[in-house]
Amino acid sequence: MKKLFRSIIDIPKEGRATVDQEELSRNYRAFLSSNVKPEDPSYIKLYTWIEAHFRDYKEVPSVHLLLQKAEKDGDEGVLASLKDIVVEIPHIRSNYQELLKEKFEAQCRDTLQNIIQKTWEAANNGTKIGKKEIKGIGSAVEYFIGESRNLRMGDLNIKTEGDIKSEIDGVEVLETYNKRKENPQGNVGMYSLFDRIDAVCRGLKPGELMLIAAYVKQGKTIFTSNLAYNGIMQGLNGLFVSLEMNYDEMRDLYYVLHGCHPSWYQQPKIAQLIGKVTYDKVTYAELTTEEQVFFELIVKNLSTRKDFGKLFMYQPTESLTPSKLEMIAYDYNSRLRDVGKQLDFLIVDYVGLMVPDRKESYGDWNIDLNNIIKKFKSLALNFDNGRKLRVISPFQVNRTGFKEAEKNEGQYALSALSNANEAERSSDVIFSTYMTKEMKKSGIIKIGCLANRRGGEFDPFEAKIDFGTRHIKEFIQKAPPTGIVDTGASGIQDIPLDM
Repeated sequence: MKKLFRSIIDIPKEGRATVDQEELSRNYRAFLSSNVKPEDPSYIKLYTWIEAHFRDYKEVPSVHLLLQKAEKDGDEGVLASLKDIVVEIPHIRSNYQELLKEKFEAQCRDTLQNIIQKTWEAANNGTKIGKKEIKGIGSAVEYFIGESRNLRMGDLNIKTEGDIKSEIDGVEVLETYNKRKENPQGNVGMYSLFDRIDAVCRGLKPGELMLIAAYVKQGKTIFTSNLAYNGIMQGLNGLFVSLEMNYDEMRDLYYVLHGCHPSWYQQPKIAQLIGKVTYDKVTYAELTTEEQVFFELIVKNLSTRKDFGKLFMYQPTESLTPSKLEMIAYDYNSRLRDVGKQLDFLIVDYVGLMVPDRKESYGDWNIDLNNIIKKFKSLALNFDNGRKLRVISPFQVNRTGFKEAEKNEGQYALSALSNANEAERSSDVIFSTYMTKEMKKSGIIKIGCLANRRGGEFDPFEAKIDFGTRHIKEFIQKAPPTGIVDTGASGIQDIPLDM
């Protein structure tokens, strides 16, 4: 710690400054953003004096001023620390940054060791942390998850400040651009595969949060499930966390969806079966012999396709908090890392069913929901040491907003999100889904755009929804060279995409 403090205190030698104020101030700002914490009480007191001086005068204090303060207070600990500090060699710029990094990592290791020790004590005999008694395996795990999250958030390799006119930032911005140019696939968004959406939104990028807003039984989960399936069709790897459906239901849903993949149209004997392997038939084991043969082909095909990404399903067995969700996401990212892949998107169905971490609960549902949405955005931006992650969740609008949408041909207003204003502030994209009873009978869903941070909004449009397979498609899609295929199921010409 004395090496770090030597470089944020003005210590002249033979009447002349050894480090100019500009470099000392730069070091101090680096210290502020480093998450390094002064440890010894004398250093904590010194840091408080330095902080107050810089706040008032925009420069770091001299060692003589600090000595006077310590002598006036009769603080022998601070005086001893200052004597240790003055004999150290000052560091600047990258050298100082490296010192900060080493110190931060050392403090993280010490903190982790302390967390593990307290977790072990809580699991075995119980322990008191602050005013709270923690005892039992469940409470110990919850403590570990919450405390370790702070370590992960502090260990982010993300630049959060700088002078954009500086030479360093100029070099960095060109390096970043060239990396994007060299790897254009790295900039590709996760497309919805709905032309009217993708023409405007150009896919969901890493670090972005998407909400699917609608009232109850308006197709939120079905639309979100289609987005997840379309995501793995693009080779992206995802995690679907469901707080409503159980694991078997989720798994069946995606195998049934795969039975609607456009590639099946290329096989004449199978094309006539598309849409007949329904979710209910699979759930209640009511497939015909012919349909069961097709279902077996669907299962084999999905499990062996190398052009598809992976899609993990997860059904929590207890209440899901933001900290637990983050741990789950990191766990599955580690599993993918083991096989040379990475987690590209996370879907939670849905955010309104989550609960806050105990120490962050306000006891007010609206406030807690707003804070959970903030955590969603933070996870999207900071995931995997700043690599970022796409995060998607259905969001239930308020009843008043739904009534207004009924009067306005299914178009929601942003006021429908008023029970959680953070939904509008933190989200990069907000889609909506809407269906009347008549539309449900006709197999039609209306998709709209409430917000798009990066550009314009598309006009609401109607799409075909097959409640048997849970598959959503545009009425007319781009044709492959083979042309139009008539499914005969709905009287609508369905022109499949050649994937």
